[in-house]
Formats: sequence, C-alpha cells, structure tokens
Amino acid sequence: MPPVFCFIDDAQFELDNFAQNAAPAFERARFVYARTFDEARAGLAGEYPLCFLLDIYGAGPPVTAPRIPDPAELEQALGPAADLPSLYEGLEQAGPEAGNLYLRRLHGQVERWQRAFLQAAGGLGQGRAYGLHNLEQARLHYPHAAALGYSRKALYADAVAISLAGAEGLLQKPQGGDDQAIALATRQAAPGLAQAAYAAVNRRLSVQAAGLAARLSGPGGDPALAQALQGALASLHGQGERGPASQALHDLAGRTAGLGPGDRALLESLGLWLEAA
Repeated sequence: MPPVFCFIDDAQFELDNFAQNAAPAFERARFVYARTFDEARAGLAGEYPLCFLLDIYGAGPPVTAPRIPDPAELEQALGPAADLPSLYEGLEQAGPEAGNLYLRRLHGQVERWQRAFLQAAGGLGQGRAYGLHNLEQARLHYPHAAALGYSRKALYADAVAISLAGAEGLLQKPQGGDDQAIALATRQAAPGLAQAAYAAVNRRLSVQAAGLAARLSGPGGDPALAQALQGALASLHGQGERGPASQALHDLAGRTAGLGPGDRALLESLGLWLEAA
C-alpha cells in the first residue's frame, strides 16, 4: 500500500478539488483529507504520514460578527486613489535606477491592496494562524513528515512566516476564474505539485536519517544498521537502487528494538518511501 500524505484545508471545495484533480497525479502516495489537525489524526488512524500539504489561510479564533467589508470600508482601507502620474515622476532623471524606482512605487500600490486584504480576512475570522498551528502540530506529532504550505491567498509575509516556522516550502494553489477553470488548472499543475511534494519528502527524510546514521556509526551504535541507512540515503539522492536499499533496511528490522520509537518510526517511513518508488 502506498505511503499516506495528508491535506488539511478548511474549505471543502479545496479538499474535493484536490481529491478529484490533483491526487491522481500522486502515484506514489494516497491521501487523507481533513479540515482540522484533530480530524487529520483521526483519519490517519495510527498511520505515519510522510507529507502534509497545509492550507495557510483558514478559520482562526471566532470573531464576534464576521462580515464582508462594505464598499465604503474597502475604499477607506485602500486610502487615496492611485496617483498614476506620481509613479512616473522623475524617472527620466533616475538613469539606470529608473526601473527599480518605478517598481518600488508600483509595489507600494500593491501593498495597499495587501493591507486591505489582511483587514478583510481578519474581519472574516481568517488568517495564517490556521496554517501555522497545523504546521506546529504536524512537527509535534509527526516530526519525520515533510510539510508544505499550499495556498492561493498567501502573501509574501505569509510565506516568510511559514518558512521561518520550519516548513519545507510553499506551493501555490492553481488559480482560475471559476470552479471549472480552477479544476482544469489543478489537473494541469498536478504533476508538478506531486514532484515538489516528493522532493520535500526526500529532503525531510534525508536530514532526519543523516542524524540517525551518524549516531549509529558512533560508539555504542550499530555499524551494520548505519551502513544500511547510508545506502538508503544514497538511493534517495539517485546514487543507488531503491529496492535493494529498502530490502537492506527490512532485513535489519530485528536490530531496531533498542532504538527509541521516533527512530523506529523514521526507519519505517524511510523504508516505506523507498518501496513506493
């Protein structure tokens, strides 16, 4: 049975769209879908996931009266209308820096819309605390699993926040003008999304397994198990065949009794991932 990945998103539309249009491209994995982390743990039913895809924006603490801002409030949040002539003022005297100066000014206008977006999201009880909480829980309960942000609404600051919190990266949900366009864009993007998730799993397992291999190679360790683990690491990076590397770990499964539960979970996850190649 393929390894399990987990997609957590507070919108049922996004879960259904992914299941129908993206998941078929993930030939090396199967998915558990959930709207909260607790729901994900229940759905996993004791299995150890190898990857989390985490929506960033979602429902946070309930607001007293969530609502969409009216046009007057949006206009106030955006501030004065864009003064287009000011974007070009003095560019002819800026020389080689004209392009950068223009882009800084233009980005200032973009920032106004971003601030208005954040204000509206807060008024509706949504924010990046949702994704950061799920990332924190994933790291706490499944430390060997990769975790990727997966968002359509995330801003630059959100990408920074989730990166600093330790995610392996951030993927962008495919966009479209309506549900059908989003479905088509998702199908088209799905192979790339799968490869990005697989690469994140490789990176996460490599980092975790390298530390274990170093400990097993030291005094009081298990040289044979360390060698098998190093062979598995090499195969993750395309320097050996995955089948024999997985079999070597399997053959030494009886020597893991002295390891802690976290180390055993890592070895099991690594072996399962090698088998799924």
